[in-house]
Amino acid sequence: MVDVDVVIAGGGPAGCAVAAALADLGLSVLLVDAGVDRHKQLAGELLHPPGVRDLRALGFGDVVAAWPAQPVRGFAVRFQAPAHTLILPYGSGITGLSLEHAALTVPLQESVARRPGVTLLSRARVTAVDRNDARGVRLRFSSQGAEHAIDARLLVAADGRASPVRRMLGIAEHHQRLSTMLGVTVDSACLPHPEHGHQFVGGPVHALAYAIQPGVARVMVDLPLGSSASMLKARPELLLALPSHLKAEVQRALEQQPAPRMASNDDWLAETVWTGSAVLVGDAAACCHPLTASGMASCFHDARALQEALHRHPGHIARALEHYANERRPAQRTRVALASALYSAFAGQDDGMWALRMGLRRYWERSPRGARASMALLSSEEPRMRVMAREYLRVVGHAFIAMLSLHGQGGRLRSAAPLLRSAGPPLRDAVASAVEQVGSWLHRRIRRPVYRLARAGWASPRRAFASNR
Repeated sequence: MVDVDVVIAGGGPAGCAVAAALADLGLSVLLVDAGVDRHKQLAGELLHPPGVRDLRALGFGDVVAAWPAQPVRGFAVRFQAPAHTLILPYGSGITGLSLEHAALTVPLQESVARRPGVTLLSRARVTAVDRNDARGVRLRFSSQGAEHAIDARLLVAADGRASPVRRMLGIAEHHQRLSTMLGVTVDSACLPHPEHGHQFVGGPVHALAYAIQPGVARVMVDLPLGSSASMLKARPELLLALPSHLKAEVQRALEQQPAPRMASNDDWLAETVWTGSAVLVGDAAACCHPLTASGMASCFHDARALQEALHRHPGHIARALEHYANERRPAQRTRVALASALYSAFAGQDDGMWALRMGLRRYWERSPRGARASMALLSSEEPRMRVMAREYLRVVGHAFIAMLSLHGQGGRLRSAAPLLRSAGPPLRDAVASAVEQVGSWLHRRIRRPVYRLARAGWASPRRAFASNR
């Protein structure tokens, strides 16, 4: 006997999207939200076109239309030395959106709370998972100073990158702290390319900027671990990659109150996204450096993938969650690998990463098709790892050509050694993941007939067909 079909831990964008997706299947949903002040969070504010499409498909079209959002038509990437900007467009007529985090999240939560079948509990937290198996879950949550117990068919952890529920489920995680992000707001007129996200690369620190409302832009400065706003005030030369007028605006914002928002940039990767009758979505499943701004689109994709899996396998939670894991895995692996490779290329200060930035610039300058392919990967429109491996290899090739043009054909091929050391590991990992994706596709092709025979009573799936989650 279950009290509710689904319990969702976390009422942020991922939790709201999953609540809407599963309520559309006729499931009863309890959405448990901790009630944090979203106006103080330095979190996702730029949404790529795939995320906008997924939100509308989940029935949030009226919310999206009412957002005080700014259009985003692609990224403008400014290289620091020599100073030069390249535009990476989404494509003709395609736009993303950017807006302040609370303005994005609060309307989603208000909208989903009105959906039939959804109950929203604010200022509540899941405190323990007492049982999690094929029959369902039994968990406890605190609300209004009291602890309650509940049984559910499915538990969804949408409680962010440090997910307490993930740990309650005993799911192993890989965690690496990367850097510290500092965020300030400035006059959006200081951004050189309206209706674009801006990447400032090649300087002492990397920065990302985009408009969040009319006249206001957010600038996110990536600082070494343990840094503070006072350190950036004392060392304005760290902002060398920014145009002079934008640099002055950031320095002015650092002197004003309230204090700049700060957040940690981390890699969090769960070893599996499901166990028993519990599943991870959004940042709880995988979180990477935010320079690609793909986190929001990724969590909405997860919501739709989980909806499709449960629709395809009604009454078979384990099979549905396995299907979900298989469907989301290629895009997530590509997204995480791309964020890692780009962050190293954009922020790295060694000779190898300097050469790789030369290759990126040369490739995007000479190949508009390559620029579009890169943007498709960055926006999560293109999920295939083999495409990323191909594009990365092309960038490395352009880096070699650029280095030869500087040093001469017979001159300094030894200077290519730092490039090989820096670009080799990401390329090797991308190729290995591409091979794994192809193998996984073949695996699913073989497995499907077995499941059809099993439903007909002619065969049963073997343990050897268990998928890699």
